[in-house]
Amino acid sequence: MEIDLSEIGMHKGQQYEIIITSIDKEGNSNAAPFGLRVLENDEIFLRIFDGGMTIQNIKDKREFIVNVTDDPLMFTLSSIDTIPEKHLSKTSKTKSNNELPFLTNADAYFICEVKELKSIYRENDPIKDTGINFIKGKVVELNIKNKCVKPLNRAIHALIESLVNYSRINIVDDETQHEFLNRFLESERIVKRVGNSEEKEAIQILREDLLSQGFELEKK
Repeated sequence: MEIDLSEIGMHKGQQYEIIITSIDKEGNSNAAPFGLRVLENDEIFLRIFDGGMTIQNIKDKREFIVNVTDDPLMFTLSSIDTIPEKHLSKTSKTKSNNELPFLTNADAYFICEVKELKSIYRENDPIKDTGINFIKGKVVELNIKNKCVKPLNRAIHALIESLVNYSRINIVDDETQHEFLNRFLESERIVKRVGNSEEKEAIQILREDLLSQGFELEKK
């Protein structure tokens, strides 16, 4: 049976916010949030800086799990440290004889094997003096636990925040208007970077409306 990530709402060319779970050489679990881009129906791309447990585990084990969830607690715990074992379960042994951890309450999760991993150093990246790893992963097993699974994309949240501010922009003072417009520019940047065609069209419509009202949309 062919694996198709569109079954869980993840489409080619789009970026999503997910949580990766992995194990180290001793079998200890680790979890961390990342942005993931879908390359093909069964292939994903990650960009991970050196220095964390996740990239070390991926280099050592050559496989990992991508968890699809919208649980704010799991994203917070995985960002500030890692997710406690009480929130994790283990897969059956993989082809590499590993039992990988996954989020027990994830809406879906899939096992990835490393297809390609390139490590480089680029001076113009925001994190200096550190390597960057470009990873292509092959999805070898997809598990759907919630038929209504919807992967997170930053663009829709940025757009909704912009619309909330838009609904108030003509009833607030000048200082707050200026703040709302700066927020719009940041939201627009996010949508243009990771949004789908509908989200990009929506943020452009919003931009044109703000301009038609006489608002300036360039940072000074």
